[in-house]
Amino acid sequence: MHHKISSVIPCTNVLLSSSAVQVHAYIISYLKKEMPSMFGKDNKKKELIAKLPDIFATIQREHQISPGDFPDLKRMQEQLAFHDFTKFHALKPKLLESVDNMLSSDIARIMGMIPHEDETAVENNLATIKGGAFEGYTESPFGIGRGEGVDMGRGEHEWVVGKEKYEYDDSFSKLNPVNGKVTGAAAKSEMVKSKLPNSVLSKVWKLADVDRDGMLDADEWALANHLIKIKLDGHDLPSDLPDHLIPPSKRDDMA
Repeated sequence: MHHKISSVIPCTNVLLSSSAVQVHAYIISYLKKEMPSMFGKDNKKKELIAKLPDIFATIQREHQISPGDFPDLKRMQEQLAFHDFTKFHALKPKLLESVDNMLSSDIARIMGMIPHEDETAVENNLATIKGGAFEGYTESPFGIGRGEGVDMGRGEHEWVVGKEKYEYDDSFSKLNPVNGKVTGAAAKSEMVKSKLPNSVLSKVWKLADVDRDGMLDADEWALANHLIKIKLDGHDLPSDLPDHLIPPSKRDDMA
């Protein structure tokens, strides 16, 4: 594996592992808190394991965590049966705060470590059919994926995101933007409602924060929601933002 391409893996793993640690910490501390100090420990343990779906839902709601970031429910119930809940550690807010800050505020910096040109080359090599009867096929309007997903709007004069921007302007204003921009923490509170894993939302953030200032303006917010919609529709996200998706207000800066 090329040494630059291989660096994509640890960067992605940082996001996945950090999110998993955060979720597990909330679950374990919740179980610890619910355990009685003296009597009825075994019965309470069985009750908590049975109620794990409700516990997941409570943690998801209270901490705005995407369902995709939770461990497999059945497997965790099986594993918990072999543990003494009274020996679980209590929540360490400072530690979790550091993890949360990394996932929300430092997403752009972490994802920026990925060598875009190499990641793009890998995806292009996997996705492009070359030679024979398929030569030129993928470049035509009838090629695989043309006009769908992230490719939608390519070749059009109007910014494709602009067609649905009015839908996202309302949610943008509710995030209380300052000087026309919202922070990563504010954006996260709304983006997690998509129920996409944090790893996917991290990529959405990286693509939408076109000017790399760690915040989103109204156009970038609309772009983020457009990308979320693409993913929810079952399409893949690109490694780099295609030219036709760059907000018109940012195109001079990208030149």
